[in-house]
Amino acid sequence: MSEKIVISADQEFSTIASERDSRRAQFITYPKLSVLISTARPSDLLAILYQLEAQTLPAFELILGLHDFELSRAHRSQIKVLEKRNINVLTEFFDKSLTLGKILTSLGKISSGEFIAKMDDDDIYGPHHLSDLLELIVIKNADAVGRAMNFVYIEALDVTVRRVTSQGISMANVWADWVCGGTILAKRSSAESAGWFGEGKSAVDTFILQGIKTNGGKIWRTYGAGYIYRRSIAAQTYATNYSKYLRANAEQRVGIWPHEEFGTGR
Repeated sequence: MSEKIVISADQEFSTIASERDSRRAQFITYPKLSVLISTARPSDLLAILYQLEAQTLPAFELILGLHDFELSRAHRSQIKVLEKRNINVLTEFFDKSLTLGKILTSLGKISSGEFIAKMDDDDIYGPHHLSDLLELIVIKNADAVGRAMNFVYIEALDVTVRRVTSQGISMANVWADWVCGGTILAKRSSAESAGWFGEGKSAVDTFILQGIKTNGGKIWRTYGAGYIYRRSIAAQTYATNYSKYLRANAEQRVGIWPHEEFGTGR
């Protein structure tokens, strides 16, 4: 039995860029997208606002759900920058008693886009993240799209690993039941029929993806490149076995992986 040939990250980035150029030539205009972000961390909110400014998608709606905190002067300043860049920003405030599911569902209900995208405030998104996914959901005629878990930053070890497998959650360019939760982009109608993100404290990504599949919807999982899932120390409530992230580790870099595909080139 022949071994699977694993190309390098640089080769993969080159392939992705070539495919993007060919695909993007098909789009003169884009359907309206609403980006949903629920956050309880002021510092992480500022970081994701900077990443949104760098997105190559020409225009979109951003709906922020602030969980028990107020916008700072720095937040307001960056939001003004986004609005000048043709991003319509809506801010909703939620009491600390509300669950993540209820907040995201509320944001979805007030969105006006034909498509909705969930982003997580502590992950890392490259500049082509939104445009890549929006193009793919249109071309594939999918109900939802998202990214494989190929790049993981392990904060406790200060290392980014590139995971490559021929099966499981790191397998890309397949019809699937699962995508990285911070990369879910779905038709608004499909998300609404699925019950949005439910009302729970957790498993909100599973709720919407399972709902879409139960309704007969199709989910496309694309390359993980362009997105880094951050496994942070603050998120740990127990001793984590990092071997599950190091397994199938094809390459790694100290710190956040530096490359323009992630908006981290230097």
